Amino acid sequence: MPKISSPTHVQGAPVFADRLGSGQTLILVLVAYFVVQVVLRFILPHGLELDESEQVYVSQWLLAGYGAQPPFYNWLQHGAIQIFGISIITLSGMKALMLFLSYIFYYLAARQVLEDKRLAVVAALGLLTIPQVSFEAQRDLSHTVAAIFGACLFLFTLLRVISRPTLGAFLLFGIAIGIGGITKYNFAVLPVAAGLAVLMDRDMRRTMLSWKLIPAGVLALAIVAPHALWLVDNFSDASQSTLKKLGGDDAGLIGGIASGLGSLTIGFFSFTALTLIIFAAVYREHLKAIVSAHSRWTRLVGRILVLSLALIVLMILFAGFENVRDRWLTPLLLATPLYLALKVDAAKIPVEVSFKRLWGVAIVIMLLIPTALALRANMGRINGNYGYVNIPFAALSKTVAEKAAGANTVVVASDRQLAGNLHFSLPEQPVAVEPPPPGLKNRPLTDFDRVVFVWRTKDGSMPVAFDKQFSGYLLEQGITTAPQDVAIVGYPYQWGRPMDQYRFGYAVMDLPR
Repeated sequence: MPKISSPTHVQGAPVFADRLGSGQTLILVLVAYFVVQVVLRFILPHGLELDESEQVYVSQWLLAGYGAQPPFYNWLQHGAIQIFGISIITLSGMKALMLFLSYIFYYLAARQVLEDKRLAVVAALGLLTIPQVSFEAQRDLSHTVAAIFGACLFLFTLLRVISRPTLGAFLLFGIAIGIGGITKYNFAVLPVAAGLAVLMDRDMRRTMLSWKLIPAGVLALAIVAPHALWLVDNFSDASQSTLKKLGGDDAGLIGGIASGLGSLTIGFFSFTALTLIIFAAVYREHLKAIVSAHSRWTRLVGRILVLSLALIVLMILFAGFENVRDRWLTPLLLATPLYLALKVDAAKIPVEVSFKRLWGVAIVIMLLIPTALALRANMGRINGNYGYVNIPFAALSKTVAEKAAGANTVVVASDRQLAGNLHFSLPEQPVAVEPPPPGLKNRPLTDFDRVVFVWRTKDGSMPVAFDKQFSGYLLEQGITTAPQDVAIVGYPYQWGRPMDQYRFGYAVMDLPR
């Protein structure tokens, strides 16, 4: 006699799939995940990474521009520090909130265009498979985190305008373009590629070319204008670092183009390979159907991805770009998981099995990343290789505070990471570094009674002599006074072996009045 399946069992799989495809489930898991990330950063040593220290240092000012990157993340971090004060929780909490909102906007973007709304969870979880989003953004990135947020918000508003072209949708679209424009300069490629992709579709073109685009454009310009005006006056300072990174050695025209195209190819696969492999494994029984399936939305998102890459190729050919890294591609290729989810949707693939597989992969990634970050902070104990978080900035700050006490003192640091860490530990103590952010001038040293100079070598080896580090700076300030107290000090690494020390130099100079 044939075995009859239980009705409960038959209905159970769709119900379970509905739960896994629920936005509520996604939100709860993401909240838990990012809370864990914030708590972990609080537990780890409090030496600041490069981007963290940069944010702390420049948070002293609210400016239209700060240097090589647009100011959106700086503005948010400045506001958070003004409200909550300087702390690891403020720094990591801001980043966690930005990334959480990125996942939510990405999910909402997908929901607008997917027939099976449950696949929006697949698209959002796909972000975890992108190393630049899941790991690097947690390790030490700030402006790229802002660009991720800007790209997710842009995709949400773009698809919203096309699917529901209300005035409110257009205004939100303009806000998204404006915000994206002040996250990272490479974001500008994304709306250009999206605009070209929309123009290639007759119905979408008719929807987008509306009078409502005018107020949207005005909003975008209003958001970008303060930084754009600053950029006109400070273009050299803002572009020098970026152009140096994107440029390369003088390899000639053919060599430069070959280098640029090679780096673009490597960057593309570095960014997308893991995502493509995981999606191929999750949907391995249906690959042929997924590859051949298409819809108006797969065509749109696919064109955006292809046109973004084509625009970068043009920059390589005509603007001399020779070093395109995967991080630079982040806002441009962020739509990859969305594109894959749209292909699955177009192929009408049952979601039950894929949900279990993809959620399994997502949970593993969510466990591996905090574990990797914790292990990274402990590597010094194992092999003597220390990270920035292990550097004993807090111990140095205590010495600096003692030397600064009893006088109107300014601390002059040799680099921004050192300055940011000192300001983090001594928020009431003026800390300067040369050069300051473009458009600012440090107060003259003669305004103070005492100067504490602090310097180091990046690897913690013996610092150079005081004269070699600061003689040029003192000449510019017109100061000929010799320091009264000069010392090289060493402190044990945080979470390190007792015999391993990181060295700093300091010099105390009381200025004649």
